[in-house]
Order: sequence, then structure tokens, then C-alpha cells
Amino acid sequence: MPARILIVEDERITAEDLRDILTDLGYTVTGSVSSGPDAIAQAEQNAPDLALMDIRIKGDMDGTETARILRERFNIPVVYLTAHADTSTLSRAKLAQPLGYITKPFQEAELHAGIEIALHKHREDLKLRGQEELLASTLRAIAEGVIAVDKPALVTLFNPAAEAWTGWDAREAVGKPIREVFPLVDSVTGEELDTPLWRVLTEGTVEEVGHGALLVDRTGAKRPITGSIAPTRDHRGEVSGAVLVFGRATNETGGVRRRLPDYSGESVVGMGDFKMVAASPSMKQVLKFARRVAESEVSTILLEGESGTGKDIFAQFIHHFGRRRDGPFVAINCAAIPETLLESELFGYEKGAFTDARAPKAGILEVASGGTIFLDEVGEMPLVLQAKMLRVLEEQTFRRLGGVRDIQVDVRVVAATNRKLTEAIEQGKFRLDLYYRLNVIQVLLPPLRDRKEDILPLAETFIKHYNTKFKRTIEGLSHGAAAVLLGYDWPGNVRELRNVIERAMVLEESDWVQTSSLQVLPPHADVPVAGSLPLAAEDKFDVSLEEAEKSLLVKALEKAEGNQTRAAVLLGITRDTLRYKIKKFNLR
Repeated sequence: MPARILIVEDERITAEDLRDILTDLGYTVTGSVSSGPDAIAQAEQNAPDLALMDIRIKGDMDGTETARILRERFNIPVVYLTAHADTSTLSRAKLAQPLGYITKPFQEAELHAGIEIALHKHREDLKLRGQEELLASTLRAIAEGVIAVDKPALVTLFNPAAEAWTGWDAREAVGKPIREVFPLVDSVTGEELDTPLWRVLTEGTVEEVGHGALLVDRTGAKRPITGSIAPTRDHRGEVSGAVLVFGRATNETGGVRRRLPDYSGESVVGMGDFKMVAASPSMKQVLKFARRVAESEVSTILLEGESGTGKDIFAQFIHHFGRRRDGPFVAINCAAIPETLLESELFGYEKGAFTDARAPKAGILEVASGGTIFLDEVGEMPLVLQAKMLRVLEEQTFRRLGGVRDIQVDVRVVAATNRKLTEAIEQGKFRLDLYYRLNVIQVLLPPLRDRKEDILPLAETFIKHYNTKFKRTIEGLSHGAAAVLLGYDWPGNVRELRNVIERAMVLEESDWVQTSSLQVLPPHADVPVAGSLPLAAEDKFDVSLEEAEKSLLVKALEKAEGNQTRAAVLLGITRDTLRYKIKKFNLR
């Protein structure tokens, strides 16, 4: 609908000209008045979207006072349209927080642009106010205490739960140092404790208030708490403050730590003891395609993906869901075996084929007959063996080293590579005909950074595994640890995640994996940094950064069922940052 505009102008000719111009531009004029009281009466009866206000109008109430009342009582934005631009007039005009100031005489194009910008700014302000009200109501409703501080560690936000925990009124707490309103002592020694807030503010890491901390409220009472501290960042990405979320030092609902969700059902695909985690839509789609391939009679499958994406596990998945599941599954890494031994390992040898060949030996191809052979790092296979493998793929026959008869086999070949075979072909290191034969069915495994939804389910799976292996009883990830895992880029993919969890399981002394036990390595860094977040990746993507960021925000909000607090944890960012990005991409 066209915007509705009120004209407040005491010069009749100017007011009539304005009405004609606005009508020609497609706006609806709700009225044209010459005094402040008349403008207020018009707003009460038929509130406009915008008021064009002359500053010097009839009566005791000038345009600046009228604009202030319209803003405060009706939330009607104002654009000043006046012939006066002296310093004193400008100073008074600012009191009403106008959205524009156009001096007479004006051009029609200038007027049109000023109105459109003002209307747009007002709509955005309304959206932001709605989001702020939603955040305020959320902060009032949640059981956890929430305290925000600025860079000097002075309190800027204090929710009702924080008031109940500390005994401080929010109006008193705001502006005070956090140490004053949030004092901690050690539960064993009674000595004063420092929070890791300084590290959050200086290094931008996510930290935790560990077990054994007691909060001393304003009356002197002490209660055990746990909490997480995350940095907030300004528009330049620099740390501008921090947010502390804290609650009871228990695992009950409403506390700061919660047991990881039970990632089962649709998140886990398996048969018998074999299981694969797939919570992300992209991984579920790949598994759906791979299962169809596995159940078919296709004899050659090529897996492509970065190192550590789990191509070996995927090969086992294809074997377990195929018709050869009762046959053997044999794997060989073509890059890990010297060229002189790889041929004998694959094809076997006859007695006397070489000096130490005192008895015939079956090769892996024979052993795997009736089942599946997995050729990992097939791009590293020597050219001389590639020709022999081509014959195996085409005819399912081969000869042992030193043999004179053909051996018939029935084997499915699953090959994997983390390098682009097309580049190896151009370099003369891989046969084109073998590539075409292997590439009958191609499955591309997405890197872990492109399927963030799988990170926490995988982490839980590894925690359960290492609980059994190390005889531990770790219950899950703290919020801070989950945020670090979700915020990291995982250049080493699933293998790196498994190694990080294994190390954390060895080092962790509490019942929950803390950020201090995690050790992730930012790209290009020489030394692992505990709990650090990734540097910017330099990989090339098929989508823009904004598109990828928006997609990730939408997925997180969907997974959190619209709960912004949970979505922020999933993304490893603060709620303020999430709100900014929601506004940036106009998400509901």
C-alpha cells in the first residue's frame, strides 16, 4: 500500500504544492494542517506513516515540539521541511530525532528520496525494536543468569535471573565492575576466584566458569554455579565485550550444562553393528544415493573427498548395504605400500616368482572374491599397476606374479582419492582409461565444514566410543565446548574431530568436556591452541560467502525451532551477533 503522509505547513500555497507532488509520486495524503494541535488531532484520528513538518508553524507549539509529541505518543517519524537551517533551529530539531531535514526551496527528486529513506529507516527501526523486545522477554523468561559487559568489564545488561542469583537490582548493577556484582570463591579453599573473562576480552575465546566455583550474593550467601563466557564483537569483528551465562552446578534442565541430545533414529544409519552418523541434509542425501548404488550390481564405485572425510567408513557402508555383505571386505592403501610390494599384495605370486617366494600366495583380489575390495588413495597407484587393474575391472581376471594362468574373480571395487584425478591425468600420473572405468559411479563426500549439523552428533558418538575404550563416564560437551567445535573450520574433517575428542577424553577431569580440554589447530598455525577458533579459510566455494552464511543461519534456526539462544550455541556465536545477522539477512 502507498505510504500515508501528513503535511504540517502554515503556508497554504506550499501546502497545496506539497499535496500535488506527493499525490503524483503515489503517496496518500492523510491531511494538511497548519498548527501543532491540529497535527496531533489528525494523528489521533488517522495516524500517518510519516509527517512532513515545517518547523515554524502557527501557534505556541512549533514544529520541533509537535514532532517530539508525534514521535513519543504515536511513534510517527518526521521529516523536517523548512526554510530555516540556522544553528539554534538545528539544535532544537534534533530533540525529536527526525529522519530527515530538507531545506526550502526543494527539488521534487530530493523530496522523494528523503521520504523513501525515512520510511525505510523507520521500518528497520520497528523491526529492530521488535527483536529487542523479543530478546528482552527471552532474557526475562530463561532460568539462567545473563550478564553482559563491555570491554572494560563494566556491566551493560543484567537479566532478572541474574538479579535473583546475585541479589543486585539491574539498575544498580549496570555500570559497575563485574567483579563487584559477581564475586566468586573456591568451594574448597574459600579463596576469591577470578573468572576467565580477561581471556575472553583479550583473545576472543569461549571460556567456562569451572566446577567448584561458589557465587557470593549480596547477602553473603554462597551457591555453586557453572557458566560459560563468550565474546561479543562489533561491526569490524573486534571483541567489544562479553556475555556470561550461568546457572546451577547440576545437569538438571535449566542448568548451564545439558546432556547432549540422543542423536539416534534419523541421525544414525546402520545395519547390525555398523553405524554411520548423518544429521545434515547433504550427508543424508549422499547416504541415500550410496545405498541405492550399494544395492545395485554396479561393480566399480569412485569415492572422492578431502582427506579425513571418512571415505574408508563410506566404503564399508556400501559393502554392508550391498548384496555382497556376506562376503569379505578387504582394504588396501595404495600410498602406504611400496611399489615393489603393492603388486604382490594385490595379485599374489607363485612359488619361485622371486627369491623369497617359497610358496604360492593369494593376493587381496583373490581374498576379496565374492565381496568388496577398497583401494584407498588409488591416485597414488603406479602406472604399471594401473594397466593391470584396468584388466581386472573390465574382465574380472588377472595373473599372479610368476603365474601363467588367468584367475577369475567376482569382486566389487570401491576406489577412493582425495586428489583430483583429472589433474593427475594431465600430469601423466594416472591413466585416462582407468579413470573412465573407475568413474562409472562417483560419490562425492562433503567436507565437515559444509555439514555443521553433523559435528555434535559425531562428537557424541566419539565420546561414547572413548568412554568405553578409556573406561570414562564423560556425559557430554559443555556449551562452551560445543560452541568451539561448531565454530571451528575442521580442515582435517572427521578424522581431526575424532582426534580432538580422543585427546579431550584423556585430559578432561570433570564430567563434561570443557573448552580447556579441546585442542584445535587454526589453519597455517604452527602450535595448537586450546579452544581457539578458526582463521578465515581460503578455499573456493561455488556459492558466495553471504549465501553460505545465510544458509547456515536458516539451518541453525530451523534446527533450534526458532530459539535464538540455541541457534547461537549451534553456530558458536553470541545471541547479539545472531540478532545482527538475522536483521542483516531479513530473516524471520
